[in-house]
Amino acid sequence: MATKDITYRSYSMEYGTFVGLVWGGVFLSYVEGISYNNGLLMLLCFMLCGVSLVLPFVLGWRLNRKMALAGERLNYFQGLFFAFSMFMYACLLDGLIVFSYFQFLDDGLLMEQLNALLTQPEMAKTYEQMGMEVQHAQMLEILAEVDGLSAWEKTLVIFNNNFVFSLVLSLVVAWVASWSRPHVGRNSN
Repeated sequence: MATKDITYRSYSMEYGTFVGLVWGGVFLSYVEGISYNNGLLMLLCFMLCGVSLVLPFVLGWRLNRKMALAGERLNYFQGLFFAFSMFMYACLLDGLIVFSYFQFLDDGLLMEQLNALLTQPEMAKTYEQMGMEVQHAQMLEILAEVDGLSAWEKTLVIFNNNFVFSLVLSLVVAWVASWSRPHVGRNSN
């Protein structure tokens, strides 16, 4: 039985906010960890990456459980609409965080640190020993091009990356949200 109520749409906004905040945390911990050479922030970034991969599935499972408790279930297309909407809200919130960072906080610090990291003599020697001098030069060229982008353009690049990731992940999260569960009683946990 498919749901007659469209309350799952409101959950997509709520859950998308949580996913977007985690994505924003991943971004901020990464760029601040790189900018200030802080290993703890990089460790936090890796932990948040794990959370950001698991959280959409947990939220899809939670919605599935709520619907089962109400005696309803989503069909796959409703689950897909839920998952896609959730990820779009997450992309928008993360885009806002990324734009705010590049517009108001960065002042080129991230690109300076990445450039300093890649132009260290030890780094150049490592790439030379691996026979990857051309790739090292290409990375420096790409970094110079990215440094020339505006805050809006950098945000669009990250938003597009998140959007494509969301399209793929929506297909799987929709399956979790629409999975046919056995009857769940109201008094079960």
